[in-house]
Amino acid sequence: MKDSELGWVVIAAREFLNQETAIGLLVGIFVGLLAYFAASKLLGRGRQAKVKSGTERQFRNVFAIMDEGRRQSLIRYYMEKYECGRDEAMRRAVDERQREANRW
Repeated sequence: MKDSELGWVVIAAREFLNQETAIGLLVGIFVGLLAYFAASKLLGRGRQAKVKSGTERQFRNVFAIMDEGRRQSLIRYYMEKYECGRDEAMRRAVDERQREANRW
């Protein structure tokens, strides 16, 4: 580029980025970030309501290779077999899986 062309670009940039435009851009960025964080906090509350128990996390880790339908079926099987609740069924399934793994 020639010096005259480069000088035209600099002059155009200065005219565009005057003080009012710069302040407007900063305020816009600030408001956008504020809206983003507020929305993420509101949406994050719904996810926090579904906190899993330690037993359920351990069950999902041990049986991670299974799809969700198979895991639910396994929980129902242990609930019927031992006539217990969901957490107890998951604990028993994990315990039995660990016993089988240690047996070999």
